[in-house]
Amino acid sequence: MKKSRINIVELRLNQIQKIFEIKTQDLRVKLISDLERMFDMVTKIAQSSHTENPEDWVKIAGYIAQVINSLADSYDEVRLNEQLKRLKELVEAAKKRAGQIGEGTPIS
Repeated sequence: MKKSRINIVELRLNQIQKIFEIKTQDLRVKLISDLERMFDMVTKIAQSSHTENPEDWVKIAGYIAQVINSLADSYDEVRLNEQLKRLKELVEAAKKRAGQIGEGTPIS
């Protein structure tokens, strides 16, 4: 095989890797931004006078902060999916407890 074909394959591989890195970085930035907005919302729920179990929402806010820090360090899709699944479980549990006591914060 000619050396030039090998160089072309290597060049193309490098281009693909750069595209992936750029798209991954863009995705990380968007995910972190969305999680920061969610963190702000959950913090408001925890601080609301209408919230009977603020400790649930403080725990959720803390977990969101951990996910943000994890994403800031690196992008691991499998780990992120596990973290988002755990976050969803925390929110569902807090929602159930809130429903049992008639809790709710109006959206303004």
